[in-house]
Amino acid sequence: MFDAAPDRCAALDDRLRQQGLAARRIPVADWLRGAAAAGSEAAVVVAAGPTRSDDDRLLAPLVQRLATDHVVSLVWGGDACLQADGGPLMEWLSADAGLDEVAAKVGTLTRYAPLLRAFERELEHFGRLGDQLNQYFTEIDQEMRLAGRLQRDFMPRRLPDVPPYTCQVLYRPASWVGGDMYDAFRIDEGHLGLFIADAMGHGVAAGLLTMFLRQALTPKRVDGDSYTILTPAEALTNLNECLVQQKLPNCYFVTACYGVLDTLRGELHLARAGHPYALHIRADGGVAELRSEGSLLGLADVATVFQVTAVPLAPGDKVLLYTDGLEDALLLPRRDDATRFTPELTQWARLGAADLVAAVAEHLDRREGSLHPADDVTLLVLEVTSPA
Repeated sequence: MFDAAPDRCAALDDRLRQQGLAARRIPVADWLRGAAAAGSEAAVVVAAGPTRSDDDRLLAPLVQRLATDHVVSLVWGGDACLQADGGPLMEWLSADAGLDEVAAKVGTLTRYAPLLRAFERELEHFGRLGDQLNQYFTEIDQEMRLAGRLQRDFMPRRLPDVPPYTCQVLYRPASWVGGDMYDAFRIDEGHLGLFIADAMGHGVAAGLLTMFLRQALTPKRVDGDSYTILTPAEALTNLNECLVQQKLPNCYFVTACYGVLDTLRGELHLARAGHPYALHIRADGGVAELRSEGSLLGLADVATVFQVTAVPLAPGDKVLLYTDGLEDALLLPRRDDATRFTPELTQWARLGAADLVAAVAEHLDRREGSLHPADDVTLLVLEVTSPA
């Protein structure tokens, strides 16, 4: 008890002793010389009556110190402003409160002070734990940003432009690291390779799988000084064997679509592996799915079938390869296995490849939840530009 009113403090001390409570009395003057209730879980500040004494002016910093030290405290008497100086662990009673009421309050504080102190220690522990978690998540965020940058470095910085054929792409991972990947590359002087894949899920595991996919894709077989360009079915078969050899869990699989464009003949040979059907947009704006049979990649003990579709391309034609994150923007729900296209796609179909990709990007930006998409989005467009 901090004693700023000796008579009142002595009376309270006697009453507490009758209740079996012993208190150490510290005159306010001694507190000024450095005495404190060190190790105490509860404190009582016994102030003067309604008229402030000379010692009362010292109570405000004392009360503030008790609040800062998180000591469960009771202030009896003194100026009402002391109530505002205290914290949530401090209670104030006016000087008019009777001795029995004050003693009862002190008894209650004494019983609950250890619990409050223990609760406060738990809060401090959770505060430190929160700081550690914040640091951990900051480090994870930095690592994910780095992983995302590395993954994007595996993507082509520039897409091939072999007049009259040009490529455009839209790539938006749902998080820093995505499960989608794409590539467009020259196989030789007369052939272009188009590849798009979607590993199950998104995140670090899917991102690592996509980087493996690009390195494992083999567009041609080299034999000494000669080579043979693999058909899309052969390339997907080899890619599937590479994945199976990794002995991944069955919950990890990949869908993909791979095409070889003969730039001299103007013909695209396309095969898919469980991937959404590519779309063929004719110069007049007509849209059709390029359907073919195709098995998922990476599943052991499952028979694989990769059917190749040959598509002649004319000036103004476009071929869209996309992942399922974009499916609802292009296709309406199927009825009786009939394909129906969205009104937006019908409008986009008459745009050039660059304008089409820009329109799709704008559409995605306007959608609800665009800042936190549920899935990765990738769109790869091959266009046969019309003669000037």
